[in-house]
Amino acid sequence: MLSKEDALLIRLDLGPKISVPKVFVPQFVYIQPEPRPKINAVKGSAYIDFPVNRTELYAEYRRNPEELMKIRATIDSIKNDADIRILSVSIKGYASPEGSYANNARLAKGRTETLRQYVQELYDFPDTLLTTAYEPEDWAGLEHFVEDSKLKNRTNILEIIRSHREPDAKEWKIKASYPTDYAFLLKEVYPGLRHSDYSVMYEVRAYTDLAEIRHLLKNQPQKLSLNEMYLVAQEMEPGSDEYNATFATAVRMFPDDPVANLNAANTALRLGDLKGAETYLGKAGDAPEAVYARGIHAALLKNYDAAQPLLKQALQQGVAQAEDALQQIDRIRQELAEDAE
Repeated sequence: MLSKEDALLIRLDLGPKISVPKVFVPQFVYIQPEPRPKINAVKGSAYIDFPVNRTELYAEYRRNPEELMKIRATIDSIKNDADIRILSVSIKGYASPEGSYANNARLAKGRTETLRQYVQELYDFPDTLLTTAYEPEDWAGLEHFVEDSKLKNRTNILEIIRSHREPDAKEWKIKASYPTDYAFLLKEVYPGLRHSDYSVMYEVRAYTDLAEIRHLLKNQPQKLSLNEMYLVAQEMEPGSDEYNATFATAVRMFPDDPVANLNAANTALRLGDLKGAETYLGKAGDAPEAVYARGIHAALLKNYDAAQPLLKQALQQGVAQAEDALQQIDRIRQELAEDAE
């Protein structure tokens, strides 16, 4: 006579078999960025006040102390860093459209030269490092303002600005046709068109010490290249919080770089953030590894019809990990078909 335990085992053995679906477990393929010189630029605009129709610069005149300090602070923040070498400092001056174009050209050129001399006296830069340019009238700035404004005659004024008239003719036409709007522009907008744009181009030295790179990654990631961030990530545990944070920092610092976006997409896929991965993949370019990652993304969404062509393409382009992914999908689809019978 069967014991209760034996009878239970028989019943369990004769019962329907429960199939545990296979889980898609991909490999993630990161790309090492190419080493590149770390050349960057800091840009800004200063609104220097000059006496009417004059080119002399008075450092204490009106709001000049704070505006000149903006330029000095930008240069100092770079110049005082031992890891950084300044490559160039450029200044471009603009005047506003009121008055004659010829006189505005004189003012823009003269005021820009005066500002150059001010910077030169402060820092004693080589002549080849400090460059200048000027634009007599900032019509592009005026167009941008009018385009975003609620001026009564906005459309007609834009038409005049964008016409092929000479600058003096444009200004006269706006003033004569729309005096109320012109008075507003003259008082509220034209002062902002008298500005000096400046740019400091610089190069950051290369880092090879991993401990130093780790420190900079937490405190000054803007000093690191993508390649340096990648190299230090190789010393971390794949999938760890520190590892994932490194690639998140990389894409934050280089938001339009295809390699940074691809590696960030891999991290998002690893974490199950399929929506975030899709955003990164949209900017990841068309490298074979990016094609592979899009295939992995589709497979994790269980869209195997979309995943297989992408993975086959990646395999043909040399991504060996695509073969394993395709085999996993084949097994999963076979099991799904058997379960459907």
